[in-house]
Amino acid sequence: MNIHSLNALIEALRANVPINKVLISNTKKDKKVGVILDLCRRNKVVFQWVPQQTINRKAGPDNQGVFAEISPIKFVTLNEVLKEIKTGLLLILDSITDTGNMGAIIRSAVGAEVDGIIISQHHSAPINETVLKTSAGSLVKAKIVQSKNLTQTIKELKKNDFWVVGADRLGNMPYYDYDFTYKTAVVLGSEHKGISLLLKKNVDQLISIPHSAQIESLNVSAAAAVILFEALRQKGSGH
Repeated sequence: MNIHSLNALIEALRANVPINKVLISNTKKDKKVGVILDLCRRNKVVFQWVPQQTINRKAGPDNQGVFAEISPIKFVTLNEVLKEIKTGLLLILDSITDTGNMGAIIRSAVGAEVDGIIISQHHSAPINETVLKTSAGSLVKAKIVQSKNLTQTIKELKKNDFWVVGADRLGNMPYYDYDFTYKTAVVLGSEHKGISLLLKKNVDQLISIPHSAQIESLNVSAAAAVILFEALRQKGSGH
């Protein structure tokens, strides 16, 4: 569901409805915009000033200079996830911007019994109906955390006795040689750029998936399935 009127957006924010991001036309001058900004800051909803034509492309010509996409889920906090650790397996997604990949990864993550999925607040695909569809409904079963700073999130996980491993085609350890019986957070990066250099510096280990030289790398959703289900196998979970 999309919102492109000022009053509807204000009411949604006041009701603390899960919203992915708010776009506001940089030509919009209205007292209600100030109310929207205050509510976004209070509810920790990401907002962005954009050209009016960006709003038009998303909402059509019949809009009031704003656009917001309601998420089909309510995000949780990292603390909430850490209080309910069961398998000791977390997934961190660094700049996964394709909704199809996002949905497929979430489906695998739920199937592999991950305790939580952590995504970047600013550089991730929106959690929308497309993600819900491609996840085959698994999205509603997932615990998803939006992180403002993945580097800080990784540091927090380490304080809570998690090992952090990053999937990288140049990783010096095959994924099946890593011991997933320890509490582990797996980092996956975008298909085109992989994990950011800053996050690579903060992981404890880089792991790789051996494959034929005929391909450069696996699709990130395929890589997620391979690694997560190996972790599930090692932990002796699943039914």
